[in-house]
Amino acid sequence: MTPKLVFFLSFVAVLAASGVHVAAADVPAALPASATPTSALPRLPIIAHGCRPGTPGLPLESARVQWRISPCQGGVESVRLKDPQFHVLARTAPAGIAKWAEPKFAAGPLELVETWDAKWDPFRDTFDELDAGSVQLRIRQDGGSETATDTRLTAYQKADPLWGVVAQSASEVVLAWPDPKRVNSPIYLTKRYTVGGTDAPFILRLEVTVVNLGSAPVRYRLAHEVTTFQNPGQGGGGFLAMFAGPPDTKGAGFSVAGEATHLDAKSLLDADADKRGRSAAPEWMAIDSRYFLMATAPVGGFSPQSDVRLTALANGVVMARLRTAPETLAAASDSCVPAWFAASWGGTACPSPATLRQKTYGLELYTGPKEIDLLKPAGHNLEAAIDFGWFGLIARPMLAVLKFAHGLSGSWPLAILMLTVLVKALLWPITGKSMKSMRNMQKIKPELDKIRKELEEKAKKQGKDKADPQELNQATFALYKKHNVNPLGGCLPLMLQMPIYIALYRTINASVDLYNQPLFGWVTDLTQRDPYYVLPAVLGAVMFAQQKLTPQAGGDPMQQKMMLYFMPALFTLMMLQLPSGLTLYILTNTVLGIAQTMVYNRADKSPAKA
Repeated sequence: MTPKLVFFLSFVAVLAASGVHVAAADVPAALPASATPTSALPRLPIIAHGCRPGTPGLPLESARVQWRISPCQGGVESVRLKDPQFHVLARTAPAGIAKWAEPKFAAGPLELVETWDAKWDPFRDTFDELDAGSVQLRIRQDGGSETATDTRLTAYQKADPLWGVVAQSASEVVLAWPDPKRVNSPIYLTKRYTVGGTDAPFILRLEVTVVNLGSAPVRYRLAHEVTTFQNPGQGGGGFLAMFAGPPDTKGAGFSVAGEATHLDAKSLLDADADKRGRSAAPEWMAIDSRYFLMATAPVGGFSPQSDVRLTALANGVVMARLRTAPETLAAASDSCVPAWFAASWGGTACPSPATLRQKTYGLELYTGPKEIDLLKPAGHNLEAAIDFGWFGLIARPMLAVLKFAHGLSGSWPLAILMLTVLVKALLWPITGKSMKSMRNMQKIKPELDKIRKELEEKAKKQGKDKADPQELNQATFALYKKHNVNPLGGCLPLMLQMPIYIALYRTINASVDLYNQPLFGWVTDLTQRDPYYVLPAVLGAVMFAQQKLTPQAGGDPMQQKMMLYFMPALFTLMMLQLPSGLTLYILTNTVLGIAQTMVYNRADKSPAKA
């Protein structure tokens, strides 16, 4: 097997194992009816006062993000990125989508929340456990009459998912469940969403508070959930999937004690429980796509006895779930009540929240691109959410160089060219040694052929079908020793380069900076394939020229001929559906390889100096 073939197969194997992500905009926006088994996704009862779409979301906005907070389930029903880079063309809505949800697919700012069913909105909070016995609720009907009912709140939260809006401004939304305008309850859950500010435009700050207004202590656990959807009908990657284009690989992850865990939807289905969770308060947990992240970072109230768990269902739901430790709130000791409760049911409003029996949990929500320059200042080790695979130690510095090159040139295509040239220059001596070794092997090929022929003739005289392999190997290695040739000299330098090449691949593949950035002419997005396949065709032709120029290190002539046509054809096929930015990198690297080969060929033909 030739060094080129060894390197090529290793290169392809690592690419196949590393996987490729695609943008969130390219996936279906909700669970298709056919992918929603009733056993996995129980339907919520329809409540009399309606929920979504009858209950509009509440807007919050920063300089770079538009959010809509949903009173239905209390999560975030919409996250739109305002930067022109993240604007998308109109997309075809999936079959079966509700008419009112079709604007999610209109042209304009990219929508990160793909589902429209409120029970799968990200950043929902519910009682996971509530040991308060049966509580009496006074429920005010639309006509003003009241009814009293005994129920368990954990059951009632499924039947009545509507939160009440108790405060709203341009920068803040406060919700309470059950809705205090309709329901008089001894226990409430409140959520306060606040825009992060000019220094944190992708962040919402969230306070989740449990309030006990009853005459008995309450023991509970809260669950905070961040959810997305991975179409279970799409491919899962691997070598053959490359020919059909990169699959979407939505996933979920968390970081505990500085160690990040990330699993895509397919891996989550098969992963052991100990890989999917930890009994600890994480630095962050998140769901993500190739370029975008929706993450929660606990910042207050969570004890070390909290736990985080990643889940994927066969129907495509992917979830990161954070649970508090079991907590107990004492019975109310004061006759005063929150102002929002007093406004509907009377009583004396407490002069200070400190007089209430309540527990507050603080969270920071990041909803934006997976860009190191944004994630690092956000804190909580969020930059670890960018998965460079096995080659992060090399890929992260390369990403810094890519950004520096863009700062100099003002162009991402030029930045890719500059980075590729720099890497090629650094590897020039190693590549040169590989070429020298292959050329030396080529020079002794006639002697090697002569030895093989002599041993085959000797074997025929002895009545054998072929030469003795052990005798052939001994003679071959004696020849290598005589000419001071290392048979691995052509392979090892190429194998040493492989981690760098793969890291460069991952750097370009994981860089959100290239999203929606044009290459030239008809190629309007470096993260998408060339729509007319011009770049892959050019790459195939250039790789064929490189194969013709590269010195062959002996071996089977049929294998050499196969590689002459096989490698260019296979790379062309692979590049048909891969991002044009990656094709540009490989094309540039191949052209530079041809230039280096020509330099060494010319040097080899030059007359030796006296």
